[in-house]
Amino acid sequence: MIIRVKDWETLTSIRVPWHFKLEELFMWICERKDDVLITCGYEDRSYPSVHSVLPLRGLDIRSRIYMDPGKLCSQINAAWSYDPVRPLKPCALYHNTGRGNHIHLQVCTETTKI
Repeated sequence: MIIRVKDWETLTSIRVPWHFKLEELFMWICERKDDVLITCGYEDRSYPSVHSVLPLRGLDIRSRIYMDPGKLCSQINAAWSYDPVRPLKPCALYHNTGRGNHIHLQVCTETTKI
């Protein structure tokens, strides 16, 4: 298993406390993938976001290193429930919010392995 970080700024952004559920989800992914590259962790944002709370509840990972990033998200969401009360909210999204396609990971205290 290889865990990489995009650059120095990203390394700094993940040197914050992680929510224990994010740690569990991230390790679950690392156990199944040979290579994981973190592209975004904590960010001070002016709007509510899992990237802007402590402990950290959101991470972005590079999607283009996987043959089918959408399939990886489907596998994550089949194995993890973000919140039983919000069954349509996923733990993994493959999207582009203006910074390029990536896999966005998010958790809350109610996140569970199915």
